[in-house]
Amino acid sequence: MNGLSFGYPVILILAGIFVSLAGWALARGQHRHRKALAAFGEEPLLAGSSALPSPRRRLAGQALQAGAIALGLVALARPQLGDQAASLAHSGRDVLVLLDLSRSMNAADDSVSRLVIAKHAIGQILAAVPEDRSGLIVFGGSAFLQLPLTGNQAAFRRFLDAATTDDLGDPATDLSNALSAAATAFEHDGERGYQSVLVASDGESLGGDVSSPLARLKRAGIPVFSIGVGSPEGSPVPADSAEAPEKWHRDHIGRVVISRLEPGDLLRAARETGGAYGRATPDGLHRLSGELARMEKRTLSSPESTERIDRFQWPLAIALLALVLAPAVATSGRSKRR
Repeated sequence: MNGLSFGYPVILILAGIFVSLAGWALARGQHRHRKALAAFGEEPLLAGSSALPSPRRRLAGQALQAGAIALGLVALARPQLGDQAASLAHSGRDVLVLLDLSRSMNAADDSVSRLVIAKHAIGQILAAVPEDRSGLIVFGGSAFLQLPLTGNQAAFRRFLDAATTDDLGDPATDLSNALSAAATAFEHDGERGYQSVLVASDGESLGGDVSSPLARLKRAGIPVFSIGVGSPEGSPVPADSAEAPEKWHRDHIGRVVISRLEPGDLLRAARETGGAYGRATPDGLHRLSGELARMEKRTLSSPESTERIDRFQWPLAIALLALVLAPAVATSGRSKRR
């Protein structure tokens, strides 16, 4: 859009009200002035013998003063005309979030499911580093890249909020697959030295060995920051659906499955890659946020966009000129009538 627009159009309403009131006040003042002169005698005779400025010149000076104020209000409204290129480059890091969507994440240790707690923890940590690019990998028994790295935090939040344990067909947990997916994703996007992994899980990984993906991440200099979700005491795992005949999920011999926080692989991932581990508690999340914020930043290039060009200088310059001319216009011609 290249036409005239205003950054704060509501101020134009104030300018319109001021112009209307100023016009009414000037007209009323002019009428009262003429009425007062008429009480002394005929206006042409008084005008020829008086040293005071003529009513017309006085009115013109007052109009210039009122116009200057109105133009000042127009300048405050930020008139904008035309577009110019705007760079969105900023400094930050690349963070791949690994979110556990296994069946055990439905367990509720404190009346709230682990998945809800994990999402809240991720959001809290990333809120401390809003300049970073974020991507999302969801995993259970398998893992896949749900959202590539993006600087659009609102889009990332939508994908994070929409993730459920129903998104994956395999309800098991394989942390090694998730770490491998992160290593592969970083091989195709981001820059070494500015990449990190943030994983939120209860740690109950029954899949493959994490040694191989951790070695890949360590060679690439990618630290893993782990959020442990759940409690060591554990909680029963809900059934797969509300229509299930029983409330809780049972194992192959009929026992209610109790899921517990198993921090072993999460601690190992943080230790071997130079990252950090913390529970999903206020203290743990605060420490993780601080550790992630200390990571080195780089300039993240974003596509160029356009922004409107401010033109407030134009009405402001005219307003200043009007204020300078107002006294001269109002008083000129005074000496000729002496």
